[in-house]
Amino acid sequence: MTAQVLEIAYADPLDACWTLRDRPMTLLLHGSGAHPLARWTYVALDPVKVILSDATNGVAALAEARAWLLPRMHALPDGAPPFAGGVAGLFGYEMGGAFGAGRASTHKTAAPDLALGCYDMVAAFDHQTRRAFVVAPTRARAEALADLLSRGGGRGRETGAGYVAATTTRTAFEAAVAETVERIRNGDLYQANLSRRYNGVLAADDHPYALFQRLCRQSAAPFCAYMRLDDHAIVSNSPERFLSVTRRDASLVASTKPIKGTRPRGATADEDKRNAESLLASEKDRAENLMIVDLMRNDLSKTCIPGSVRAPHLFALESFANVHHLVSEVEGRLRPDISAFDLFAGAFPPGSITGAPKHQAMKVIDAYEQAARGAYCGALAWFGFDGAMDSSVLIRTATCAFGESATRITFNVGAGIVAESDPAEEALETIAKAASLKRAISGGLDGGALE
Repeated sequence: MTAQVLEIAYADPLDACWTLRDRPMTLLLHGSGAHPLARWTYVALDPVKVILSDATNGVAALAEARAWLLPRMHALPDGAPPFAGGVAGLFGYEMGGAFGAGRASTHKTAAPDLALGCYDMVAAFDHQTRRAFVVAPTRARAEALADLLSRGGGRGRETGAGYVAATTTRTAFEAAVAETVERIRNGDLYQANLSRRYNGVLAADDHPYALFQRLCRQSAAPFCAYMRLDDHAIVSNSPERFLSVTRRDASLVASTKPIKGTRPRGATADEDKRNAESLLASEKDRAENLMIVDLMRNDLSKTCIPGSVRAPHLFALESFANVHHLVSEVEGRLRPDISAFDLFAGAFPPGSITGAPKHQAMKVIDAYEQAARGAYCGALAWFGFDGAMDSSVLIRTATCAFGESATRITFNVGAGIVAESDPAEEALETIAKAASLKRAISGGLDGGALE
């Protein structure tokens, strides 16, 4: 059956999806801001099939998703957006053990490690042309989704009034960094991404979707996302692409854009410029970035045509609301016998948030953090009917657990540790990365410094 493409009135998807915020498996992948990767927002809901799993059964669950999608593969109709339906959802960090990237973690979370929907209809908002579309297998289903989006949106709290605080003190984090630096200098590994955890609660009249709205407006990023699960919601403000697959010259081209290297934005234009220049000139940050580029070249080489993997861009400066980042790009042409699922499983979890070598870095992370990361440092991904794919790295990401009296919230922020790392500077980096989530949750009302 040929998919139906129905143009609808363009609107702010953040407002239009307010009434959909508690529908199970509602997924909003929102391009926010002026970044080139922020062109599209996708809204997927009411999947025809839901696949939930813990990491123990993760390989079988991914095979189930593949089995649903591959027989339905087809070229997209004219006028369709890049993602016009398919498989989409959450891959928690612990899925890396299932895919063979490292040992399976003994730590668990209450949320599923994998939550995928098989979506036969999607709404897409093109922020560049300010046009919007619904794609569905029948006109009736397309019109039903268009009607849902046209019923009037809404906003939650404009300012947060919750509470959040680090569960790992700055002193303890600096000690862990120093210990890891020593291990690196002794030759145990080259780099590890250590993180600090923050726990808190939203205000009684707040909602994770309202938190998501605030984050997108206060701290625009190209891979913002909201996903509603049964008892949880994932709220992400990520600036980082993990993997994408696009069609180019009759081939499928895989690309990844790892972020490594961070400086805070300055309080003045002069300070901001100095911070950016300091990042661009930093040999330590460039070395840290290059290690992950090499790791991702290796990961892509598992599924790409030999000799096709290259790094067209290295050490580009990208600036966001709270931080400057160094960003590189690695790409390669997929082998004809390889699908986006194979690429994804072979490279997961993202190297930029593990370290190098990946297996050893994951062991160090697990021993230090002593808790499951869950959504943090996993990915939100979509796999389209035409073989294309895109995915984000779930950094700047909170997991919200609905409760009778309050919505509990947890997030991590990390820093890449190398031989030249200074513990105090790495702690300051985590503070800069936590700023947007803390502000959106509390509105500054808890007032405390970011310890």
